[in-house]
Amino acid sequence: MNSLGSLFKVSSLGESHGDVVGCVIEGCPAGFSLDFDKIQLQVNRRKTGKQSFSSARQEDDQIEIVSGVFEGKTLGSPICILIKNKDSKPTDYDHLKDVYRPGHADYSTQQKYGFRDYRGGGRSSIRITAPMVAAGEIALQLIQHYYQVSIIAYVSQIGSVRCETDYNHLNFSQIDNSIVRCPDEDTSNRMIELIDQVQQEGDTLGGKISCVIQQLPVGIGEPIFGKLQAQLAHAMMSINTAKGFEYGDGFASASMKGSESNDLFHKTTKGIETSSNHCGGILGGISNGMVIYFNIAFKPISSIQQEQTTLNTNQDEVKLKIKGRHDVCAVPRAVPIVEAYTAIVLADLLLQSKTNQL
Repeated sequence: MNSLGSLFKVSSLGESHGDVVGCVIEGCPAGFSLDFDKIQLQVNRRKTGKQSFSSARQEDDQIEIVSGVFEGKTLGSPICILIKNKDSKPTDYDHLKDVYRPGHADYSTQQKYGFRDYRGGGRSSIRITAPMVAAGEIALQLIQHYYQVSIIAYVSQIGSVRCETDYNHLNFSQIDNSIVRCPDEDTSNRMIELIDQVQQEGDTLGGKISCVIQQLPVGIGEPIFGKLQAQLAHAMMSINTAKGFEYGDGFASASMKGSESNDLFHKTTKGIETSSNHCGGILGGISNGMVIYFNIAFKPISSIQQEQTTLNTNQDEVKLKIKGRHDVCAVPRAVPIVEAYTAIVLADLLLQSKTNQL
């Protein structure tokens, strides 16, 4: 599967060290004006080489929309977005041609297809997400044409360092002022210290991204197989290195009583709301008008600078020290990816909701 969504559908194409990476958007309505500067800005947010702990690969990531748009407006036909790979160095991976890297998809891909692109992971590379971020910004602009929905993601954990401040008390305007995209200054500084330490050890770190959706209308999502949380989980778990998803109180709900977990309804000047939000803004797979919040856990990047023991394609044991340009911690770069994939899911579900009302 290379596509996300059904009515608003985004299909991914390209490989890490191929000529281009790109995507095709189907289902975007005609006559919709695009803000190209905002699209490029979001793509720039996920670029490599912006921090000392990120990959040294230097790509300008200039988007090129080659179809589906005329005079700044969508035509209703498929929108094709391409980004050229200009700083690819496939020779960096020649020594990996016949080796299965620990923690990577080399072995499983080889067994599935009988052949694999060993240049930086091929289709399994996070490079594939660059044009998807562009598609996500188009999805967000489409959503915000009709609704005042906001989607904000931030880094809430790196390694053992956690942001303990509730999202209600964070200043989201400070997210991009932190190189680790954590809006809490003290936590951000401790995250940076930990990254510096682990970088010196030739190792890597994972972490957690939290996402907050505000002002999504009531009634988005389906009660069985199209549950809002299931659609979000599907998209988030499609991001490279994602290992876990939870919404609302998530796994903490397992240790709660029903009397503690239930959100009580009450009447306000805005209408019906709940006094708490343990459910994370979703009941029965459908948005209830409260803030939606969820977390995604990401494992550490598997390409570490330390020597490891593995096997080659002849099943011989070999020593491996991975070369090339790799992130020490890629979690901050995944923030715009989380926002983009969330927007694609919501654009698709909002279009489905409008169709159901016809």
